[in-house]
Amino acid sequence: MDKNKILKKFSSTFSIDGKKMKSYFEDNNLENFDEILKEFEDMRTDTFNIIWNKSEHSQFTSKEIENLSEKYLKENHFWIDEEGIKTVNNYLLWMSWHEGILKN
Repeated sequence: MDKNKILKKFSSTFSIDGKKMKSYFEDNNLENFDEILKEFEDMRTDTFNIIWNKSEHSQFTSKEIENLSEKYLKENHFWIDEEGIKTVNNYLLWMSWHEGILKN
């Protein structure tokens, strides 16, 4: 199972579609749905929290956010590749914009 492909397939800017992901796991006889969904959700939240805490309510460029997330993700999720990082970054850039820490 390639977690990067699953992450990309079921992630949107706003959430991870757990219902469709669960069906995919069932249809393909994949195990550990609950653990993987939680890992994906926690990964997004934890990475944003790292960025938020480092910002000290100042702003970052999109490149700075991407660099921070790549470093954190590679250190904490051995399986993640560029596709997975890009998927998480789509969420992070939106959240950073939404929370006012993304420079325009």
